[in-house]
Amino acid sequence: MVQEIQKQIIRFALDCQIDSINTYSGYKGDLIVKILTRNKNDVLEIRKHALFLEIKEVVIKEKLDTAQYEIYCVTEDDGVYHLR
Repeated sequence: MVQEIQKQIIRFALDCQIDSINTYSGYKGDLIVKILTRNKNDVLEIRKHALFLEIKEVVIKEKLDTAQYEIYCVTEDDGVYHLR
């Protein structure tokens, strides 16, 4: 299920004007999709689609030195268990 959500946000982002896209695994078992773009409208559309997919967290950072936006879409990996 989590991988399917990641695939959907990646497919959506590929239809936008993006500079790059990367996937990472976080240190707490979270799966992260990082998208770089220069288009503000695409940032808003990607964020709206990510919230529609009920992604756990969406973080947007504006990099003034490169005039790019970084969009981080974070989903929790169900295959990783947490110690209590």
